[in-house]
Amino acid sequence: FSLRQPKLFESQVAAILRAAHHGPVRMLLPMISTVGEVQQVRTVVARVQRRLKRRGVETSNLPPIGIMIEVPGAALAADALAGVSDFFAVGTNDLIMYTLAIDRADEQVAHLYDPLHPAVLRLIQFSAQAALRARIPISVCGEMAGDPMFAPLLIGLGINTLSMSPSRILKMKQFVNLMRMSDAVNLSKQVFNESNYKSTKA
Repeated sequence: FSLRQPKLFESQVAAILRAAHHGPVRMLLPMISTVGEVQQVRTVVARVQRRLKRRGVETSNLPPIGIMIEVPGAALAADALAGVSDFFAVGTNDLIMYTLAIDRADEQVAHLYDPLHPAVLRLIQFSAQAALRARIPISVCGEMAGDPMFAPLLIGLGINTLSMSPSRILKMKQFVNLMRMSDAVNLSKQVFNESNYKSTKA
């Protein structure tokens, strides 16, 4: 929508660039699936910055531009996307929904919503490994990120930042501080094996 509405998008980008002059700002692009989309955004941002400078508006350096990984295509293309992104954020709610083709609001299929489905875990792992190879930060947001039950698994998969509501931070921090990295890695391997086994049996 933003790329098809350039005037609206450029106004938003101009506001972001003005704000970035007064403090750290990052741009997070939702629903990305191709490298071309990120490149188009970077072109727009650079153009808006040049326009602001011509008008005498003070701007800082271009802010980091990252992408939401919330569709399977983005996770599968994570290596290519990492080459044009400054950071990743995995949106688990939408990623699960689009991967399993279910809507939690639909009672007929809500029971199929499964964060531990092997396909979902594999896509998160693909994203984390791509970020590691490209040496860019990766975080996870969504319900999985704020649930202590999933924290060791996500950390074991290579996620180093969890985004959650403020009310969950203290409990999660206490939980993570008691956890060993080796245990988290072993847990992720165990969950992968059990999930694949259950999927095969089903």
